[in-house]
Amino acid sequence: MKTLIAAVAVGVAALFGAVAHADTGGYGSAGYTFYDGDNAELGGITGRLGYRFHPNFAVEGEATVGVQDDDVQVGGVNVNVELDYAAGIYGVGFIPVTEQFDLFGRIGYQTIEGEASGAGAAGSDGDDGFAYGVGAQYFFTERFGVRGEYTRLEGDDSEFDTFGISGVVKF
Repeated sequence: MKTLIAAVAVGVAALFGAVAHADTGGYGSAGYTFYDGDNAELGGITGRLGYRFHPNFAVEGEATVGVQDDDVQVGGVNVNVELDYAAGIYGVGFIPVTEQFDLFGRIGYQTIEGEASGAGAAGSDGDDGFAYGVGAQYFFTERFGVRGEYTRLEGDDSEFDTFGISGVVKF
């Protein structure tokens, strides 16, 4: 029992040691996000700004502009679906694993806007709602790294699973 308590104490001390080395301050990222929706697969360029006010907590905002459309069949009609934009704000919880590597979870609010056209008709629609996800980031230098993430967007009318990869810069 004493060995188990000692092992847990060493593990907790190691975790807090890693946390103490984590940076605070501003960061930004830019990359590609793949949107897997109910009936369409879309893509966009995502920019993000955040502020890590504690080694374990940050707030970030992001915006995506669509760059990859999809053609889908709806009732036998070919319809082109486009992502106009998406935007969101998140609270982020970090677990610093090493000085260069973080795991994170995020929860927030996201809005998405798109267009569809086909058979001589066109229209636009949007949705917004709860969003949550997980990811990891690795820093090659003190200021530059890469970030990969998964985020689930749950709107009133639609749902998207997103997968993103981006470069990250600390300010």
